[in-house]
Amino acid sequence: MQCGISLDFWEPVSILRAINYWEKSALGKQLRLDVAQLTDVGRKRDHNEDNMAYVIPKDPQVMSKKGALFIVADGMGGHAAGEVASEIAVDTVSSIYYQDGNDDVAASLLSAIKRANTSIHQRAAENMSRSGMGTTCVAAVLRGNVAYIANVGDSRAYLVSGGQVRQVSQDHSWVAEQVRAGLLTEEQARTHAQRNVITRSLGTQPDVEVDVFSEQLEEDDSLILCTDGLSGLISDADLQRIVAQFVPQESVYHLVERANENGGPDNITAIVVHVEEVG
Repeated sequence: MQCGISLDFWEPVSILRAINYWEKSALGKQLRLDVAQLTDVGRKRDHNEDNMAYVIPKDPQVMSKKGALFIVADGMGGHAAGEVASEIAVDTVSSIYYQDGNDDVAASLLSAIKRANTSIHQRAAENMSRSGMGTTCVAAVLRGNVAYIANVGDSRAYLVSGGQVRQVSQDHSWVAEQVRAGLLTEEQARTHAQRNVITRSLGTQPDVEVDVFSEQLEEDDSLILCTDGLSGLISDADLQRIVAQFVPQESVYHLVERANENGGPDNITAIVVHVEEVG
C-alpha cells in the first residue's frame, strides 16, 4: 500500500507526494512538516515487495494526541508472499495505532506492530504457499517536537540534524550483530555475503520483539525511513548531502536514483520528512 491517509477516509495518492502541515501539540509546540515518499522496483527485481504509507489526521485533536505516522516495510517470501506481508504490516499499523486510545505513543506503536506480526503469522498459516512469509518494518510517529521510532529487521530510520546524519534504528541482521560484537567493521558489513540475512522480522514467529526509540526534533531536521535497497547502496555522506541539498519531493528521487546508479539490486523505498518549523 503506497498511499497517504486521513482518518476520515483512505485516500490513495501518487507514489510521491509532498505535504505541508501545521500541528498544535498539547505541549504548545507547532510543527510544520514537508513530506515525500517514493518506491522503485530497482534494476534486478521483477516486482516490488516494499510498501509504505503515512497517516495525517485531519482532526487537530487527534493530531495533537496521536501525531503523524510514517511507515516502511520490506517483504520477503516466495509467490509474492513478501508483498502480501509488507502490505499487511503497513495496513495494520496505520489503522490499529489510531484505534488505540492510549496517550502513550511508544506503547501504542509497539502494540500496533505486534498486532501486525500476529496478522501476518496467521495469514501465512492459512496458506501453504505463503508459509514463512515475513517483512521488516520501520515506523515513526511525530508528535509535537518528538519523534518516536520503532523497528523490526533491517529497514532503517535516519536523523539528519546539524549537518550530520545518524542511524536511529538498530538493524536486526547477522552482519549488524557481528559489528556490535566487534567481529566486523561497518565497511566489511556493507559488502559481506551475509548482509541480507535478518535475525528478526514480522510474521515469521508468533511473537516478536520490537525496538522503540525517541528523538527530540529541531527546526531543519529531517527524518528518513528506508528499506535496505536504499541504505545498502548509498553512503551516509551521500544520504546527508542529498537530503540537505534538496527539498523532500526532490531528495527522494535523488536517493532512489543514486541507489539505482549503484546497481539497484533490490526494491528501493524512502520517506523523507523535513521539519520546517518547531516553536
